[in-house]
Amino acid sequence: MKESIYTIPISEVFEPKCGCPICALYNQLETRWVEYITGAAMMEPDVRVETNKQGFCLEHFEMMLAQRNRLSVALVLQTRLAHVDETLIKKPEKRSLFAKPPEPVVESSCFVCAQINREFFRIGDNIASLWGRDSDFKALYSEQEFLCLPHYRALSDAAYKALKPTEAEIFVAESARLTRNKLKKIKADVDSFCNLFDYRNAGKTAPPPEVSGAIEAAIEYLLGEALTDEQKG
Repeated sequence: MKESIYTIPISEVFEPKCGCPICALYNQLETRWVEYITGAAMMEPDVRVETNKQGFCLEHFEMMLAQRNRLSVALVLQTRLAHVDETLIKKPEKRSLFAKPPEPVVESSCFVCAQINREFFRIGDNIASLWGRDSDFKALYSEQEFLCLPHYRALSDAAYKALKPTEAEIFVAESARLTRNKLKKIKADVDSFCNLFDYRNAGKTAPPPEVSGAIEAAIEYLLGEALTDEQKG
């Protein structure tokens, strides 16, 4: 796929100043890859070879089905199933009599996950480097609503690789400020939710939405990904 993380202008992802920009970038990449798999990839034999080998996780199969192109999904499944059939039986490896039994095989690979992880490998370096050399982006970075906890940690680790020590410390401090913005709010909402169950608050008016959804918001902040409706219950 010619489209890659390096062709997505990083500043554009930060311009909305809404939510965690790194989560937004991940979602953008995810959507592009899913659209690509159910579209142009149908005509690229080398891509089909890889999708036949790796398959897809449940989440990305669901996203592919949501594209409303069931024929594309069926074609992907057709050649994937053929590959599974061809490689189903493998000759056992020669093992010592006292060797540890092999681990059970679990189908967990996913072509889309692999592509995103490959492209996301250097995103932290790119963001930190851009912050270090572009004053406009530095100002834009400071205006973000928040950073989720996993992406704050990833950016902090990247900063010490991409920037000089003094610059990295400033970048990490600014990133910590952004992630603490959300942390303070979530902590307060979770506290308020827990207080709902205090007998002294019995019979009071219904809590605001941010308090009712405090558990889900906290989990999303800590994990860096949104819960599905089914997970939210």
